[in-house]
Amino acid sequence: MRLSRRDFVKIGAGSGLAAGSAAFVSGAAYAQQSTPVLPPPSVKAEGPCAKSLLGEGVAKPDFTLDVDEKPYKAYGVDLKAQLVGGSWPGTPIRYTEGDMFRVLINNRMKEPTCIHWHGLLLPSLMDGVPEISQLPILPGTSQYYEFPLVQSGSYYYHSHLGFQEQYGLLGSLIIDALDNPYSYDEDEVLMFCDIPPAEGPEIIKDLRSGSKRPEINEAYEPPNTKGFDIDVRNAGITLNGKSNDDPWILSVKKGARLRLRLINATGSTFFRVQLAGLKFTIIEVDGNRVKPFEADSVIIPTAARYDVLVDIPQGGSYTLHAAVLGDDIQCIGVIHTDDVAPVANKGRAEFKGVTADFRSLRSFKESDFGRKADRMLDVLLSGNMKSYEWEMNEHYWPAEYAGPDPLKTYLDVEYGEVVQLRMINRSRMSHPMHLHGHTFRVLGTKDDRFAPVMDTVWVPAGETVTIEFLANNPGMWAFHCHNIWHLAVGMMQPVRYVTTRPLRDAE
Repeated sequence: MRLSRRDFVKIGAGSGLAAGSAAFVSGAAYAQQSTPVLPPPSVKAEGPCAKSLLGEGVAKPDFTLDVDEKPYKAYGVDLKAQLVGGSWPGTPIRYTEGDMFRVLINNRMKEPTCIHWHGLLLPSLMDGVPEISQLPILPGTSQYYEFPLVQSGSYYYHSHLGFQEQYGLLGSLIIDALDNPYSYDEDEVLMFCDIPPAEGPEIIKDLRSGSKRPEINEAYEPPNTKGFDIDVRNAGITLNGKSNDDPWILSVKKGARLRLRLINATGSTFFRVQLAGLKFTIIEVDGNRVKPFEADSVIIPTAARYDVLVDIPQGGSYTLHAAVLGDDIQCIGVIHTDDVAPVANKGRAEFKGVTADFRSLRSFKESDFGRKADRMLDVLLSGNMKSYEWEMNEHYWPAEYAGPDPLKTYLDVEYGEVVQLRMINRSRMSHPMHLHGHTFRVLGTKDDRFAPVMDTVWVPAGETVTIEFLANNPGMWAFHCHNIWHLAVGMMQPVRYVTTRPLRDAE
C-alpha cells in the first residue's frame, strides 16, 4: 500500500503517533507514549498490538532486525560489537516511496537499545530516541515500527543509545523514487564505517584524562584550510564491511553508468572521496535532489549521504579512495570492468581538480518557503577539550544537567513557523549537525532561492552556518552533533513544539 504526504498527516494525528497531543510534555513522561511492543515472531501476536495501525488486520513486518552482541575483530582490535543480523553494517532495508514501513526489532542483547531511522520524515513517536521520543527497547523484548514513507533517497538506521552506533548497530535504508529522473546500469550502496581503537567508556576516559593527542604528519585536509582536528584516531575504516586488507570490489561492464549511494555511517569521520581518474556527478544530498554538479572528489561529513553518477568509459580497474580528514589513513575499494582484473591502489590518495562540499550545491528547484522567517534562534556550539565537555547554547543534554535556565534546554518553535537556526561554531572542531524529523535549507551558499536541502550539515571550525526549516511535524525532536563522542557527553538540544494547530489547518 502506498500513501501520500497528506495521508501521513492524517495517520499520524489520527493514531496518536504524531506528537501534537504530547507537545507540552517532555522527558520520560513524553517517552512513555511509546509505540506498541510486540512479542517475538515465534509467539502468536494477539490483541490490539497485533493489528495494523491503519486497521488492515495483522501487520506482518517486512523486515525483522535481530540485534545481538558479537565479538568483532578488524584492523588488529578486538571489540564487543552490537550487530544487526550478525554483520557490520547490518541487515539492509529497501522500500519504494509511498510504501508502508513495517519493521520489527528483536533485542537479543543483555542491554537496552533504541533504533533511529536517520533522515526519515516520520511521526515523532517512531523516531527512536530515548528520553525524547520513546522508551528504550529492553533486553529480550521487541519493538514494532510502522509509518508511511513520504520521501525517497539514501538513508540509514542506527542505534541512538550510548555508543552502540559506533560499535556496529546500523544498516542501510534505501527508498527508491516512484519517479526516477535518472538512468543508470548499476545502483550500488557504499556504506563507510569507522572501527574504533577501544571500547567506548575507555575512549571517553582517555579523552578526559588530559593526555596530549598524537600529532599526525601529512593528515588529509579539505582544500583551502589550515587544519582539520579530530578527537579519536580510529583503527581503520571499512567499506560495506570490508577492510583494506580484503577490499570491497565491484565488477561492471565497459561503458556502464553507475549510481553510487555514498553513506557516511561512521561515528566521527569526515571523508574526501574520489574514484581515481573519473568524475562524479552529484545528483542528491541526504535524499534531496540537487542540480547536477560535476566534481573530481566530494567531502562527506559524518552522517551525510551523497548520491553520485559515474561513467566507466573504458576497460580498467579504478580505486575508490575515501581519505579521512584530519588523519593519514584511508579506506579503499575497487570498481573494475569485467575484462580486467581488479587491482587495488593502496598508495596515498592524491587529489586534483574540483572538490565539492555542501557549499557547492544548489537545490534542483526553488526551495524557499515564500516568506521571511518567523523565528530566528542562535545555537552556540562550544566545547572544552581539557575536560572534554561539548555544549549547545552552554548546556549539556540530558535536561537534568542543563542548569536552572529552561530556555537553554530546548529550542522552542510553534507549528507552521518558518524557523532559522544560526549555528555559531566557537570551537576548533567541525560539527556534523543533524535535525531529526525535518529537512532544512542551508542558507548563504550561492542563491538562497535554490538553497540545498539536507538533514545533516557540516559546520566548519570557527564558522557560522544558518539553516531554515518549516515547522510542520509536531513533537519533540533531537537536534545534535553527530560526532558520537561529542553526543555522548551531551552535545544535543532538542527542538520542541510548544503549540500545535488543528489537523484541518495542516491539510
